[in-house]
Amino acid sequence: MEAEKIFEVFWDGPFEWRKGIKDCKEHHVLYQVYGYHPLYGSNVLLYIGSSHTSVKKRLKEHEWWLDEEWEDTQVRLGSIREFTTWRSQEVKKRWPKRSKITIEAIEALLIYANQPVYNDRNKSDAKKAKGIRIFNNGRLGQLLPEVSHKYFLGE
Repeated sequence: MEAEKIFEVFWDGPFEWRKGIKDCKEHHVLYQVYGYHPLYGSNVLLYIGSSHTSVKKRLKEHEWWLDEEWEDTQVRLGSIREFTTWRSQEVKKRWPKRSKITIEAIEALLIYANQPVYNDRNKSDAKKAKGIRIFNNGRLGQLLPEVSHKYFLGE
């Protein structure tokens, strides 16, 4: 049986979405968007996204629909690093750049496990995350604290 590769995703925020664009750092590769949904109400997880180049640029690409939201929209920004032990995580300060494949696999598993309202296209892509477990840490919002490909897809 193949061992899981474990990652920590550390979340910063929440930020008003325009401030989130300004406060975005190079190590941020994931983001969550929260806002109003006519069926589910206020402060709902609307969207999870990623960028292997620039989350700041990617958030700007969402302006067309974020400006149309009914209430204040907020974002949370995520950074990824490999997980070894909780003790070593406290010591580590670096957030190394991750490969596009790793970022996309983690995003796919987060979308599959948390089912954000506006992520239609990627809800079935969790097969990309085979062998991955994620610990969400920091200000994770409504995300599940731990998700695993093995748990959700039973493979």
